[in-house]
Amino acid sequence: MKSKKITKWKSILITLLLLLGAAVYFLWSKEEAKKFQEEYGQFTYYSPEYKPKYAFLENGEAIAYSWEVVKSNDQQNIKPTNLIKSVTAVKHFENGVFINSYMKLKESPVSYNSENFNRNIPQKGEYWKLVVYQLKNQELEKNELDIFKMVRSYSKDLIPSEIKPYSIFVDIGTQKKYVKILLYNKISKEHKNYYVDLEKGKIVSVDEVTIQKGLGPNNFIYQTSFSDRLMNLGVSIYSKGIYFNDVYNEKNMGNTILAKEHPQIYKIMQGEDARIAFLNKETDVSLVKNVTELFFPPGTNVFESVTIPAKYSVDGQEHVINSAEELQKYYKEEEN
Repeated sequence: MKSKKITKWKSILITLLLLLGAAVYFLWSKEEAKKFQEEYGQFTYYSPEYKPKYAFLENGEAIAYSWEVVKSNDQQNIKPTNLIKSVTAVKHFENGVFINSYMKLKESPVSYNSENFNRNIPQKGEYWKLVVYQLKNQELEKNELDIFKMVRSYSKDLIPSEIKPYSIFVDIGTQKKYVKILLYNKISKEHKNYYVDLEKGKIVSVDEVTIQKGLGPNNFIYQTSFSDRLMNLGVSIYSKGIYFNDVYNEKNMGNTILAKEHPQIYKIMQGEDARIAFLNKETDVSLVKNVTELFFPPGTNVFESVTIPAKYSVDGQEHVINSAEELQKYYKEEEN
């Protein structure tokens, strides 16, 4: 009889311990869910930080690069399903500068959402950064700028809205580098473009900057049929760079000079948004030729059947050429 009572009390004790454990686990799970919501779940506008992987080629006259995500708790825990919309990451290289904007925000800052995103002081857990990598003697010098802080320092009435990601501008006098930023004035209820001084990390008005205009180097790329011909082969080229486009057959990549002779650059070119950028200041047909050939098997004539329109020929006649030498003989560089 005594043994049965002990067994009964043991059962009750075990049941109570199980219930207590379940209650503790429930409270812990609830607290963890609350913590997760505070740290990650409430943020619906997010883009992770990226950093460039790069290597120089052609004696420093070109740079191969792609982008990789910087791993972080935010990057691992904020799921795309939690986001209102996919955020296009700002990842760009031009004029010797890499830029990347990354953010974690509760609402979208874009122009059509000005009623909801009306602050230049981040709420708890929010951030919006612009990372600038300047090329210095073939090394990258990193500087991280706080978008909210920059905007507040310029004017307490302005709200950050959008970094314009597709151009890095150069001032014709100072040679300083700038990127455009769209700001919202909460007093006038208007959006207006400004510049970010990438060296000093501050906002300036468009009136303070005189942007360098006119033609750059390597214009023969698009003034002849050279770029069109390569486009049909799955390679996009423009005056400042070259990359494999969406129609390129990746099965052919292993046969290229890149794969056979430049393993480091080949690996970079398999990364996200991979490019090879030309760094030359003056037109350099040989540089463009050498880099372009890397995208094809050995022995490929990249200038085969390229047409020089009459407008861009030295004698006013159309020419069909088959070599870099013929291009240099018949092509006339357009004056600024």
